[in-house]
Amino acid sequence: MQIRLAGIGGQGVVLAGVILGEAAAIEGLNVVQTQDYSSASRGGHSVADVIISRDPIYDIIVTKADVLVALAQLGYDTTKDSLKEDGLLIIDTDLVKPDREFIGAPFTRIAEETTGIALTVNMVALGYLVAKTGIVKNESVEEAIRRRVPKGTEEINLKAFRVGYEEGLK
Repeated sequence: MQIRLAGIGGQGVVLAGVILGEAAAIEGLNVVQTQDYSSASRGGHSVADVIISRDPIYDIIVTKADVLVALAQLGYDTTKDSLKEDGLLIIDTDLVKPDREFIGAPFTRIAEETTGIALTVNMVALGYLVAKTGIVKNESVEEAIRRRVPKGTEEINLKAFRVGYEEGLK
């Protein structure tokens, strides 16, 4: 499965991609994770690609995404053509106005209401993605979160992930 996460700098898209890739590796799957972001630390584009497979992977970047997660309009606008025609588009419904069929939730608002920190939007969206696709087990993602987020933020990030996961089960 080829997954592309797109947003703007400061939304944690790259960290979400790293965590998803690590969760796949924990499960013994083959994984490639790459990232592309502008030199602007906040506000520029930010993209994380994750390819997950039981078989060997020959692509090093997403060629045609099975899933596109867009957390900002700029992220959507710059990556929408990479989504397969029958691919799954997941959006932050408050921030992205797509021109095709989608699913999603107001991830940033959920993050702010749940944790008080908009920066946990990446974990909310990651939880939603995992619930909707089943690409990896939520336990594997939780282990990857514990390994990868800054020390002292594990619980707030786990809370955000779990809320997003529950939202995705609806």
